[in-house]
Amino acid sequence: MSDPILTYSTAKGYVQSAYVMMASEYRFAAPEDSTFVLGFHMLAGFAAELYLKAYLAHKGHTEKELKGQGVRHNLKALLALAKADGFSSASAERLVDLLNDNHESFEFRYMKSTSTYTARSLNEVFEDFSHLDNFVDTEVGASASKGRSPGGLWKLADEKAEWRL
Repeated sequence: MSDPILTYSTAKGYVQSAYVMMASEYRFAAPEDSTFVLGFHMLAGFAAELYLKAYLAHKGHTEKELKGQGVRHNLKALLALAKADGFSSASAERLVDLLNDNHESFEFRYMKSTSTYTARSLNEVFEDFSHLDNFVDTEVGASASKGRSPGGLWKLADEKAEWRL
């Protein structure tokens, strides 16, 4: 985590994995999407966490600080730290609102019978991740380190963009 570009790359890999899962034809071999809800949101939660940690590491926060009690998997605390260092992203705000509670409590990994989950449009989530990815990529210089420019958009075909619950 001390290397912002590696942390950014891991975050992007989680989003790409979630995208492939939801874009896959195998998804539609299942009668509905309930089996994908936790896996998708777990990947999304860790992606959001690592995008924020990549930005914070770039701003000088230590690995010890970012793994500390109260910050570790708390997306709201990570976002507050990032905002204090100049971070500004409405997309990150929406993702944190969607993911924080179940991510911090590990309920995307260990479902509880009392858990509730919010399912936003997949393309809205991927659009927010696209903006977050481009913002953090620009800040930490991930693409620039490979001689490329940040950019891109994760978008599902219309027939795959909504949850089948």
